[in-house]
Amino acid sequence: MGYKKLDEVMELLSDELDGFNKSINRLERLAQNVENIKIRPDTAEIERMLLEHLNMQKDKGKVVQESIYDIQNHILKARSVPKAQVWLHYSIWFISLLIIAYLAFRVSRTPDIRERAFAEGKQQVISNLKGYFDQNPEHYRSYHKWIKEKDSVPN
Repeated sequence: MGYKKLDEVMELLSDELDGFNKSINRLERLAQNVENIKIRPDTAEIERMLLEHLNMQKDKGKVVQESIYDIQNHILKARSVPKAQVWLHYSIWFISLLIIAYLAFRVSRTPDIRERAFAEGKQQVISNLKGYFDQNPEHYRSYHKWIKEKDSVPN
């Protein structure tokens, strides 16, 4: 039974070797065909494309030159800003700076205004409370009692 398997393996190996030999023969024939091919370099198409590109670049260069010439003519024909417009511009800047300075001055005075408003509000509250306590003496007595209790309690 061992010889039978060995015969099968030998048969498979010989089939593989035959296939390998056929592939080598075919490869040798292809190699001979490749060696017989003659390649002649032809750069005519590349040269034609380069000439077309060069002509296109020349045309674009002419357009750019014409544009530059037009821009130079426009610059030469341009006139400077009138003096009245310059004075108007400077006066607008000056007025804007004055407004900003005035607003900064007003903003810097807000603590004074706040203190004055607080003092006026305090006086108004005191006068309102005085009028209320004058009308309700019982509430005034209970308020004084509460103040004394509050002062007597340690923090």
